[in-house]
Amino acid sequence: MDFYNLIISFSILGNELWRILVFVLFLFLIYPVSKLIKFIIRRFLTNWANKTNFKLDDCLVRSLNPSVTMFIIAASFYFGGNFLNKGIYEVIFNKILNFLVIIPVVYFMIKFSTEIFSFYLKSGKGKRNEAAIDLLMSITKISLFFVGVLLILSNLGYDVSALLAGLGVGGLAFALAAQDILKNFFSGIALIFDKTFKKGEKVIFAGNEGVIEKLNLRSTKLRSYDGTLLTIPNSMLADNIVENVTKIPVVKVKMTLGLVYGTSSKKIREAKKIILDVLTLHKDIDEGRTTVYFDHFGDYSLDLKVYYYSKNLTMDDWDERTQMKEDINLGILEGFEKAKIDMAFPTQTIELKK
Repeated sequence: MDFYNLIISFSILGNELWRILVFVLFLFLIYPVSKLIKFIIRRFLTNWANKTNFKLDDCLVRSLNPSVTMFIIAASFYFGGNFLNKGIYEVIFNKILNFLVIIPVVYFMIKFSTEIFSFYLKSGKGKRNEAAIDLLMSITKISLFFVGVLLILSNLGYDVSALLAGLGVGGLAFALAAQDILKNFFSGIALIFDKTFKKGEKVIFAGNEGVIEKLNLRSTKLRSYDGTLLTIPNSMLADNIVENVTKIPVVKVKMTLGLVYGTSSKKIREAKKIILDVLTLHKDIDEGRTTVYFDHFGDYSLDLKVYYYSKNLTMDDWDERTQMKEDINLGILEGFEKAKIDMAFPTQTIELKK
């Protein structure tokens, strides 16, 4: 009996043992209750949301699932805490409870906004500027995260208004110290809303060719055709010429053919005819847009300029495009061989005087 009375009367921080045990029991209930709630969401709420024509409920249910455990932790802490004699520790208890509530609320809002953007903007019909949508999503996430941080700081007793005022002065110092970061940031925004390029498009920049893999606020990821991933600061892309080959309506080919010095004017005209005949006979070439002319006297060759366009092939038609160029090049080479027309290579003539 004395031992029983000792157990009953035993206390920690002004709380009898049974109060502490009830509080701990509520904490132990977090796992089974969260599993039950997740089962209900998955089995009933998700099926119900899928059957409705109103898609906002789908976004709501998908947003609930990740944060439901954090909500249950806050609820268990609150209901279990009602059995405790908090005394002088009530302020600390309330701050912890506020923290446990703020985290899942902010997380839920970030998740819910992401689901809304993904469904109503990215999955909508028609052309979409996915990079602009990603930018909007990033700004929303950062803003909500910043609000969450302010709420936590306010809960800890900091003067948020004074902190925001201080950020104004600190922001100026940060802007001066991080000019390159901010330049890349605003260049990224300009690239996104100017629609210079988007994810999946083929571009040529500073001698690098590849496919845009990702457009971030600070840099752009370019996957070259040999598989190398290039990270390019957005300020470089904004300040230089970027050739978006995906937006070229049809393939255009330009090349220079150099004939050796000593080639007669008659042979030059014959060479032009051979080139035009090869282009005219090819099924993929737009005959009306071919141009062949004697351009200039080069350092070691007589240069012919050749321009031709495909009828329908685009830069995405890789196999057909490369096959077309090969057919044209082989046809010209065979024609030159039959006509005994020699193409030039770098040469140098040295004249010796006695």
